[in-house]
Amino acid sequence: MADGTAESRPFGLEISQAVCDRATRLAKTMFCALEAQIIFLRDGEVWRSRDPDSKIVRQRDKAAELVQASGELLWIEDAHLDPRFADSPSVVGPPYLRSYVGVPIRLADGSTPGVLAVFGDSPRTFDSALAGRLGDLAEFVADEWVRAQASRAREQSRRERDAMQSTLAAIVEAMPVALVLTDREMRVIGASPRWIRTLELHQQIVYGRTVQELAPHIYVRWQEAYDRVLCGESIKADRLQVIEPSGAVRWHRAELAPWYAADGGVGGLIIASYDITDMVEALEATERSEQRLMLAMEIADIHVFEMDYQRRELIKAGAEDTFFTEPKTYDELHRDIFGTIDPRDRVRVEEAWREHLRTGEPYSPEYRLVRHDDREVWAMGSTRLISDERGRPLRVIGALQNISERKAAERALVQAKEDAEAANRAKSTFLATMSHEIRTPLNGVLGMAQAMAAENGLSEIQRERLDVIRQSGETLLAILNDVLDLSKIEAGKLELEEADFDVAALARGAHAAFTAIANKKGLSFALSIEPAALGVYRGDSTRVRQILYNLVSNALKFTEQGEVRVTVDRDAEGLRLSVSDTGIGIPAHRLTALFQKFEQADASTTRRYGGTGLGLAICRELAGLMGGAIEARSEVGAGTTFLVTLPLIWVGASAALPTPPSAEAQQIESCACSALRVLAAEDNTVNQLVLKTLLHQIGVDPHIVENGVEAVRAWESGEWDVILMDVQMPVMDGPSACALIRGREALEGRERTPIIALTANAMAHQVAEYMAAGMDGFVPKPIEVGRLFEALQRVLDDAAAVRAA
Repeated sequence: MADGTAESRPFGLEISQAVCDRATRLAKTMFCALEAQIIFLRDGEVWRSRDPDSKIVRQRDKAAELVQASGELLWIEDAHLDPRFADSPSVVGPPYLRSYVGVPIRLADGSTPGVLAVFGDSPRTFDSALAGRLGDLAEFVADEWVRAQASRAREQSRRERDAMQSTLAAIVEAMPVALVLTDREMRVIGASPRWIRTLELHQQIVYGRTVQELAPHIYVRWQEAYDRVLCGESIKADRLQVIEPSGAVRWHRAELAPWYAADGGVGGLIIASYDITDMVEALEATERSEQRLMLAMEIADIHVFEMDYQRRELIKAGAEDTFFTEPKTYDELHRDIFGTIDPRDRVRVEEAWREHLRTGEPYSPEYRLVRHDDREVWAMGSTRLISDERGRPLRVIGALQNISERKAAERALVQAKEDAEAANRAKSTFLATMSHEIRTPLNGVLGMAQAMAAENGLSEIQRERLDVIRQSGETLLAILNDVLDLSKIEAGKLELEEADFDVAALARGAHAAFTAIANKKGLSFALSIEPAALGVYRGDSTRVRQILYNLVSNALKFTEQGEVRVTVDRDAEGLRLSVSDTGIGIPAHRLTALFQKFEQADASTTRRYGGTGLGLAICRELAGLMGGAIEARSEVGAGTTFLVTLPLIWVGASAALPTPPSAEAQQIESCACSALRVLAAEDNTVNQLVLKTLLHQIGVDPHIVENGVEAVRAWESGEWDVILMDVQMPVMDGPSACALIRGREALEGRERTPIIALTANAMAHQVAEYMAAGMDGFVPKPIEVGRLFEALQRVLDDAAAVRAA
């Protein structure tokens, strides 16, 4: 047992190790014993004070427990003959004990915390003298215990006293009171640190000196009061202005009282001073705030009221005349507090009030008020009921704020929103209508141009004229597509696809598409794909291609001589597409405006080169949707560079790309199409001719009907490999016909016939409607024979895969 604090010893034992060692050594010597121990027991736990030479290791001591329980001497002369201990491991085995003598350690309160025991390895006959001496040693241990306990109590008392003094000192230090204690001669006999600091006396010795010496300016002012208090009077001053030695002006509350000596006479003064500067300033600020609040309530059209049920009075402030044509009285509001509310809103407000009383939820309804001048005034009310502990109402406090202007603004905003939504619907309808109406004749122009271009025997002049027709139609189509793209972007309806694509193949495709135009203008057209850029990326390849095509098209348009170069690279920011030219260049102050809608470098650019000024704006929006950016660098007369950065995910190295079909393969596929049974529904005679002509070129002879009803009848009466369905047709439109066919297929168990939509309605939400109606593909008008052929192949391949599965 270490000589630490009692708390650190087993069972909180009071005596030291030295006491235990002394007692056990004496006992061991007296008995010439193998070992002596002091054993303390509590709640089944045991702690032993062992001699350093001890050979005994035991977990419990049954004999010690018997001594503690009985409180009497236990003398075992021969353990071999005692049935209680004969089988004990320490008797039949090492250290082979034969005798045991144990006496209780009994404290003054009668408790027995432990046992003093002596162990022997040979029998020991009872000896009353030795037993008495061992008992004396046990009493010595008990006395030392009591003495240590008393010492500990004294130490604890001292610590508590010191702690109390420290606490009192801390309280006095922390108290917001300057406190001083004087005798009858006004000598300071006690002072708080705050009093010393307040008078800036902390560098002087204050005790034993008079208040007149320490603070003459205060003494002169309070001398008469001091004399009165010394005569037994108590004085209070609630609000005093105090000018400190530093010149600072403070406000104090002071109390002066006498203290009485043992003989009953006044021994001196107790002076307490509270610094209430903050409170005084707060009160003054509150008064000023109330004045400002009254003014603000008038300006802000706020009316505040309080109904006091105890005093039966109504207290009002603010702009009452804003809300009521006549002043309200307590009796009037007490009869019906909801009587000022417009009948149109009263039921709702009363329900809100009941809900507030039931749940405690905030009560701030908005309602109209009854006025005799028929002027509509809206108020937002905030009311609170104050009740006593029994739930009886004491008063109602409330405020009304004039929200008439806000309500008018809200109505105007709702109307503006409805007008804007109507305008957007009109815009969408207009775009859809114009898209359809423009694409329909364009389908005839471009469709027949495609058909004528595929014919043999045309002269060079005829082909040039045909090319003019095609280019003009494609330009008009590009403008239409730009307008539709921009509309989708502005409406937030442009959705990007996520698919893997090979950037090198995309760039080479763009280069191949524009090579003929560059050659015709005599321009060098170069493509550079850096090794770091090679590979497969994940993103919307269609929109990446659209950006690249737009930039290349612009570069070729505005370059008369020199070079156009496309560079594809990759860095830490992602994929980088660069298009440079040696064209006319752009003034620095116009570079930012280039990416605005309907903007070009200047008006002469539009007149000379044409264009709507939408392409770069769309490029910027598309790059932004992909998380990237586009920038332009240019010098007038030296050319322009457009740089697009797209943070697309690099998937990995390029996979083997499918080899484009050869002309021979295309011819074989075309021949395969000749066996197709194609049903086409188209109401426009020009479009019928275009569709028939284009299908004939790929070897297909379609059966053409004029509306959805005829399409359904034709489907019922025949077997078809694919149906080409126009969307807008008389009698029955395409989606309705498609839905009817799909329903009958399911009902009759017929095999699904692929249906491809042919339409000039090319907006995204319209295409989604066609797919929802059960169509399998979509080809926009004007119809391109390549896209038509691809759509046919795709839906037929999908149908074949379904049948194979």
